Amino acid sequence: MRSVGVRARSAVSDRDRRPGRSPWDAGVATLRPTVLVFAGLVGCGQAEVATAGVPQAGSANLAQGCGRPPPAAPSSVEVGGRTRELITVLPASYRPAEPHALVIAFHGRTSSNAEARRYYGLERHARGPTIFVFPNGLRARGGFGWSEPGDPPGALRDFALFDAVLALMARSYCIDPTRIFAVGHSLGAWFLNSLGCDRGDTLRDIATLAGGISRSVCRGAVAALIVHNPKDRLVDFRHGLEARDRFRAQNSLEGGGRSLALEGFACRRYGDAAAANPVVCCPHSRDRTRSGRYYPHTSLPAAATAATAPSASRTPQD
Repeated sequence: MRSVGVRARSAVSDRDRRPGRSPWDAGVATLRPTVLVFAGLVGCGQAEVATAGVPQAGSANLAQGCGRPPPAAPSSVEVGGRTRELITVLPASYRPAEPHALVIAFHGRTSSNAEARRYYGLERHARGPTIFVFPNGLRARGGFGWSEPGDPPGALRDFALFDAVLALMARSYCIDPTRIFAVGHSLGAWFLNSLGCDRGDTLRDIATLAGGISRSVCRGAVAALIVHNPKDRLVDFRHGLEARDRFRAQNSLEGGGRSLALEGFACRRYGDAAAANPVVCCPHSRDRTRSGRYYPHTSLPAAATAATAPSASRTPQD
């Protein structure tokens, strides 16, 4: 993990601001049941979580918070001289000696972290000890952003935000370094796909909906779930396929893959049963929101409203 100096301001951050309904409420819920099933594909099941001990030597940089009294949930972190807003959600029964999964969720261009927290609906479905963090992008033209114009593809501005959040969580809480996960939608998916390329040596797996990827040299390997609608006109489907192929190359996965039924999706899995970092690509054809609006940039939730399992899981521009 990269060492990042951060300074946090503490506050109770699991309050729900409950803003107005996002147009993506119906769609991003698709990630919940789909990520749950993808969780079982990467060989990090709940049984392992139940028997896991405090991370051992070699993982000390992510285990430094183990055994310490927890601080209040951070509501911000300092990065590059800027105060960045966070929503941090701790389990009600947080235990300092128990390793926790960490899930970081990135919102799209026109939604805040509070809105994304609501429409992702992740934390109520956690089946194991999990800490959730919802960073807020910086205000940019048309909404929010995770990068600056002209950023090199392999050095987007908010890669440093990810590093800072991870360092803060590791310093403050008991984090399992083998269970660092992230999800993203739209602009957040583009950013996360790019982050997964550059931080594959840190992230266990990612799940993205309707995102592309920056072109840079990848390092490490990360399991990836790519969900995208071929009719998407805000982020063309070819960008999702490019992300799929970049992760296949990153993880050294050859061959045409095999069909995989995943929560109502006709997906394709790359990597056999023994692959530690499979890539699963799920084109979908759910084109309308719950209100009936035609919006293929997202999708309706699967019939089953199963939970995410970030403790075993995975998961521009709008």
